[in-house]
Amino acid sequence: MKYLFISDAHGDRAILQKIFQANKEAVTQIFYNGDSELPADDSVFDGVITVAGNMDFDRKYESSNHYRTSDQSIFQAHGHLFGVNYSLTKLILAAKAVDAQIVTFGHTHQLGVEVVDNMLVINPGSISQPRGQYAYLGGTYAIVTVNGLIYDVQYYDRQMTAIPDLHFTFNLTA
Repeated sequence: MKYLFISDAHGDRAILQKIFQANKEAVTQIFYNGDSELPADDSVFDGVITVAGNMDFDRKYESSNHYRTSDQSIFQAHGHLFGVNYSLTKLILAAKAVDAQIVTFGHTHQLGVEVVDNMLVINPGSISQPRGQYAYLGGTYAIVTVNGLIYDVQYYDRQMTAIPDLHFTFNLTA
C-alpha cells in the first residue's frame, strides 16, 4: 500500500493538479489535509480524500476522516480543531479512538514524522507556504509505503523530486 499525503496549498490549484496527476496511478490513496481554499467539489479533488482546514469555508468538507481498509486504518484531520500548534495529544487520542495506524494532519506548515503509541504520525508540511527548518525547500508532500509492519516515508519537493535527507523507515510492532 502507498499513500500520498499533502496539505496547505492555499489556492495553488496548479501544484495540486500536477502532483495528483503524476501520482494517482502509483499510489493506493491520496489524502489532502486541508487549507486548499478551493471548493470541496473542485474536480482537482476527484478520488482524493480531503478535510477542511481553517481557511476552507465550504461546508461540504469533513472536519476529519477515518479511512479504513482490511489492512490499514488512517485518521486524517487538518489539525486546527485539535490544537496541533501546541500539542499532538488531542489528535493522537482521536486517532486511538478509531485504532488508527497512521495519523495525518497539516495546519502547522512544518513537515514532521514520528511514531507515537505505535502509530505513524505524519505532517507532510505545506506544499505552497512551508515554515520551519525545511521552508527553504519551497514546499513538500510525503508518500508512505506500507509493507506489513514496515512504514517507509519519503518526502518530495514541488518538483516531485525525492529529498534524500527526508527518507525514514519505521518498524511498528503488532
